[in-house]
Amino acid sequence: MAFIQFIVSLIILGFIYSKMIKRETPSPIGKAQAIAPIFGGLISLLLSFAFFLSIAIVCSKFGYSIKDKVDVLSSLISAFLVAGLPEEIAKLLMILLSLWIFRKKIRNVYEYMLIGAGVGFGFTLFEEFLYGSNGISMIARVIIIAMHMFLGIIMAKHLGIAKYNKITGKGNVAKEYALALIIPIALHTIYDACTACNYLLKSKDDNTIMIGIILGIIAVIAFFIIQIKILIDFKKDTEKYCTMEFIPTVSDKTEIKEPIIEDTTENDSEKE
Repeated sequence: MAFIQFIVSLIILGFIYSKMIKRETPSPIGKAQAIAPIFGGLISLLLSFAFFLSIAIVCSKFGYSIKDKVDVLSSLISAFLVAGLPEEIAKLLMILLSLWIFRKKIRNVYEYMLIGAGVGFGFTLFEEFLYGSNGISMIARVIIIAMHMFLGIIMAKHLGIAKYNKITGKGNVAKEYALALIIPIALHTIYDACTACNYLLKSKDDNTIMIGIILGIIAVIAFFIIQIKILIDFKKDTEKYCTMEFIPTVSDKTEIKEPIIEDTTENDSEKE
């Protein structure tokens, strides 16, 4: 089943990602710039696991545990420590690495967002291959298949706008950097608190379990709608983000004209 989910993810996200690349104006990015972030996403999953182990060791040393607690707060804390924080930090590092590698080629905010999408694409492929499941869980994962991709787009968009604001001096740079991290972590934490880290499902009370199930269903539906909206908005605003440039195009460059030197030889000869 894991292999099937991997193939499904590859087909669906590959199609979406290729469409994103082709939409860029005036010309799309090169193959290396398109493929490298995907491998960065693959690496980010391993990196997030290392972060998770580090967090677990720190919590263990301080004697912190929420295994026996069944409430919404415990679900949120668990989701934050297990998924929201380590996974988004890992993806952020791979996005930053990709931005650094292609720093001389990246032309606009749209290309920042493509890198975010590519990292999310790679993360999802590896995650589906490692943690692929069956039944209801598999259906839920397919429904929100683009979650890591749209979280990467959000993160990279705010990083790109921060750079654009810094260059143009038109907006708040610090705010955009903060949003690049806060929004993906918050969304990821909320989703996992309602699904994979939902401690209400471990209750012995049937009513509490039912509440947990309802929260999970609501989260899946909500994030399905969110992912569709973000992908549609990304498509609609392609031209806007493409025109938020870091590197001026040829038409934007000031034409440098050579100074005109007047030939006075003829006039001097007439005077003589």
